[in-house]
Amino acid sequence: MEQTTKKPTALLLGGGGAKGAFQIGAWQALAEAGMTTDITAVAGCSVGALNAALFAIGDPAYAKRIWEQILPSDLLARGSDGAFFSRDGLIRMINQLPLEQVSTSKIQTYVSVHDSAEDTAVFFKLNGLSADAIRTLLLASSAIPHIYAPERYLGREFMDGSVTPEGDLCIQPVYAEGHRNLLLVSMRPQLSLYGGTSVGNSNLLELYPDCDFTLIKPMKPMGNLLTGTLNFAQEKIRSNYEQGYADAKAALGGSGNAPQTKEEINAALAQKMQRLFKNSAQLSGFLKEYGNRFAPNVPFPTLGGNFFYDNIFEVDGWKLQQHRTIGMQIHYRFLDANNVRVAWVLQPQLLLDALSDYESVLELRGR
Repeated sequence: MEQTTKKPTALLLGGGGAKGAFQIGAWQALAEAGMTTDITAVAGCSVGALNAALFAIGDPAYAKRIWEQILPSDLLARGSDGAFFSRDGLIRMINQLPLEQVSTSKIQTYVSVHDSAEDTAVFFKLNGLSADAIRTLLLASSAIPHIYAPERYLGREFMDGSVTPEGDLCIQPVYAEGHRNLLLVSMRPQLSLYGGTSVGNSNLLELYPDCDFTLIKPMKPMGNLLTGTLNFAQEKIRSNYEQGYADAKAALGGSGNAPQTKEEINAALAQKMQRLFKNSAQLSGFLKEYGNRFAPNVPFPTLGGNFFYDNIFEVDGWKLQQHRTIGMQIHYRFLDANNVRVAWVLQPQLLLDALSDYESVLELRGR
């Protein structure tokens, strides 16, 4: 997990369709850890907006029951009025909610939507709004482009807030209100606080240097559009809930122990690798066994990276290098003795976790 923490906390819930049950499982883990009492604001995008409303209502058991009532036929029936699918089931589900409790909640509650005409993220505070307005905004935030029809509110047309990274992260409204401790629960395994073009967001630690972040996210992929986002089968929803609970428990269990700065991360990587890899054969064996956890790689000849990369570790001519360009520093790569890229990593925590797992296996094998 990538994290730094202080109190009070704003909870940020990204989009992901049926994957949103992950956030309900994470909520349960947060409650068991006693962390929900520190949360004074919540902001959500798409299905995260629905979960934000559930959080404002304040009962994780009730939220779980709501999710357990969802049926694939409710949300994937053929639609009309320009919609690829019907949202009749979602409308029925929202109509069940005591939205007046969201309006009067002590938790500041925001939803993220996308303004179709202006092509920008817009955030609305739900506190003090009518039930009808809250219902419209929840539907607007969940209107996945090309899947569901957009919604009109205050004379403007809005759709799913996750169209932009800013809308999906939901940082802007809580930051503007003064929150500086931010707890992100995202369904995107590739999301990193360190940003990078491949993960679709900037380095959050550089953009918000006065903030403390905790990031909870899936430790394994949750499926694509059809197998994940639109998979509302109850078996999949239960699996997503369980994954959210387990991944949040694991993340929170490491609270305060994970390296955070670039220097701390690189020092931890170098220390582990110096201890584990006395020769290139050992490093090669590790990459063959654990390389599939990282970014997909095609062996690629390089010039050795003397200008754009820093060496973090080297043995027998094999190297772990980090890109030194600002905004690209989450990019690590492994080169063999011929300077062929044999693996690369966009989340250094994944590499640290893999090294820890590898070391545990070695200990069980008695080295």
